[in-house]
Amino acid sequence: MNITYLVGNGLDLQFKLNTRYKDFYKYQLSLYEDKKEKTGYSNFIYANLFSDKDNGYENWADFELSIGNLTKTKSEITSSEQSKDKFIDDFADIVDDLRDYLKIIEESFDSEKYVIDFINTLNGLVTDLPRTNQARIRQMFRDNYHSDDKVTILTLNYTNTIDSLYEQSEKVFSNSFKDNNYKFRIEPPIHAHGSLGFCTILGVSDEDQISGDFSDEQKESLVKGLALSSFREDMDERNSQVISTSDIFIIYGLSLGETDKYIWNQLAKQSINRKIPIIIYDYNPEFDPGNPTRIKRMYKRVETKFIKNSGIDKELEEQLRKQLIPVIGKSIFELKEK
Repeated sequence: MNITYLVGNGLDLQFKLNTRYKDFYKYQLSLYEDKKEKTGYSNFIYANLFSDKDNGYENWADFELSIGNLTKTKSEITSSEQSKDKFIDDFADIVDDLRDYLKIIEESFDSEKYVIDFINTLNGLVTDLPRTNQARIRQMFRDNYHSDDKVTILTLNYTNTIDSLYEQSEKVFSNSFKDNNYKFRIEPPIHAHGSLGFCTILGVSDEDQISGDFSDEQKESLVKGLALSSFREDMDERNSQVISTSDIFIIYGLSLGETDKYIWNQLAKQSINRKIPIIIYDYNPEFDPGNPTRIKRMYKRVETKFIKNSGIDKELEEQLRKQLIPVIGKSIFELKEK
């Protein structure tokens, strides 16, 4: 059986890395102001971003979407080929600035001290779930009893933190849902949107999220799917291959934002067509399991957000909802000291 974890910035935050959008905002604000004063540097995106200090952006998806919205609301961006090219250059500068910032954060983390407790995560895969969903997942292991289970980690993070930790962690171990002859096998992490040293893809999910006045070549810099396919490394095909061959999806540390809609859409279609469960971990530090009304609302909120941002047809929404399994207030991939 193929088990695929899709992980995001919430995992780096769990590792105590300062990788929130707001962390980058605070760091970059002073650098931008200093560079502007000393060299006359101008960046249309930064200028708009820093002039709106109360924008309320909570995560990277909000930031990415705001860049797309700028192209729709600020006509001066698309008024000429020169202005459009300048906007693309400004965006490329932001990607480089983000890479520089994340390299500093990555280097501050002492990955040599830790390993990831993959064993506890995988052996707790069933018991983490609401009780009404546990039998279904147990049955999936029974139906695929006479084989090892392959675990793929598709990370949407640019940092290589999980790669370093993976190398030091135990990657093959007994499967508690089967007898000792069969194993869990953790594959090396795959960076869906590139890494700090290789094809860092930032942007929106599809062309509807930016102005239609950009050329096809310009859109390749702003739209994730187009950027991936234009990079000539088959990263888009690799990501789709992982998704299309998965038997269980587990989402962790991701905001389910609109700028990754193209991924949620692929998951939703696979889930509906092949009845694949999608387990969605939702971090909530104030989770109180004692109030059933609030718990029910939390479950529905997670389901509704995924359904909405997957972009599937309305008549398929209830089919998809039946495949969704929210998990509230629990964590995976915990670190252990060596």
